[in-house]
Amino acid sequence: MESIAARYPEFEMSAQECFLALLSVAGHVMEAIELQLSRHKTSQGRIRILLELQQTSSQALAAGELAARLKVTPATVTGLLDGLERAGQVRRKRCREDRRSVAVRLTARGTRVLSKVMPERFLRNSRLMAKLSEVDRRALVRLLGRVGRGLEEFSRS
Repeated sequence: MESIAARYPEFEMSAQECFLALLSVAGHVMEAIELQLSRHKTSQGRIRILLELQQTSSQALAAGELAARLKVTPATVTGLLDGLERAGQVRRKRCREDRRSVAVRLTARGTRVLSKVMPERFLRNSRLMAKLSEVDRRALVRLLGRVGRGLEEFSRS
């Protein structure tokens, strides 16, 4: 690492160690989540959509609104909705007032998928965080929040 520091004056050892640790843990967590969800023949993207729809209760959400809430492109949401609709987990309907807009609703089958997947997911999350005390958990949330607030600048530079 010292040779890297000598070659690149911007290299800051502790910053790089933190970044690489964050990247490694995030990658492993995402792999574990995708593996768990693949056992249920679903994905993180699909579950995020189902959860958003579940939180709106009986209201339908516009596909564009889903994209905005999930911070993904409308094309990404369209692809996920195609699969969810084929699986019978959501229902799409063109809005009468604006035919360009599509309203999306969660179906009973989508609710059953969440009822199966989420308790297992919550248990796994709790087990992962069991190594941290309550104080450590709050500190981690606070620190990750500070890192997250720096993402806009990170993305621009």
